[in-house]
Amino acid sequence: MQESNVVSQIQENSSAPASRKVEPQLARVGGDRSQPLFAESINKRAKQASLPRLKSKNLSEDDIEFRVWVGFGKKPLEGFVISRIDGHWGGVFLESMNFTNKPPYRRELSPKPGWEKMWSQLVDAGLLTLPDSSQLKDEVRVEDGTSYVVEVKQGGVYRTYAYMNPDYQKWKEAKRMLRIADLLYKGYGIKR
Repeated sequence: MQESNVVSQIQENSSAPASRKVEPQLARVGGDRSQPLFAESINKRAKQASLPRLKSKNLSEDDIEFRVWVGFGKKPLEGFVISRIDGHWGGVFLESMNFTNKPPYRRELSPKPGWEKMWSQLVDAGLLTLPDSSQLKDEVRVEDGTSYVVEVKQGGVYRTYAYMNPDYQKWKEAKRMLRIADLLYKGYGIKR
């Protein structure tokens, strides 16, 4: 009798649906901007790449897209555009449009660690949760450094935040922003 109870429990457990991985959910954070810092430059570069503005893009609740823009000083603007639509990951790196780069100024991305691992590392680094740097105290002012603007949209939730010259800031959040950039550049094999 006991043996048959064990077998029936095993059969019941094997027919149970597999537990679904809990997906991190994007939520607005106090101090979020209504539009990206440097919106004019970002929107111009997005338009050159035939990308709609992320804030107005329609995504289903399970879809996510994020864009990490780098530059805004002496470094010409470049960016990562990565999305998961209908469960499929894809992305492009938008190169700066300057005299040293040649068209098409974009390259398809394929992360060395794999899409899911890259996503997990970025979430752990704070991609979805970092506050805008305007919410932090004692910012070190730097002229012509490198700044980062992040846009994220998941379903109908959109947020954007920025870090001006995080290399010079003492905040732990600035170090996390640099970690996100490091993961992107190294994970996709792109030189800074």
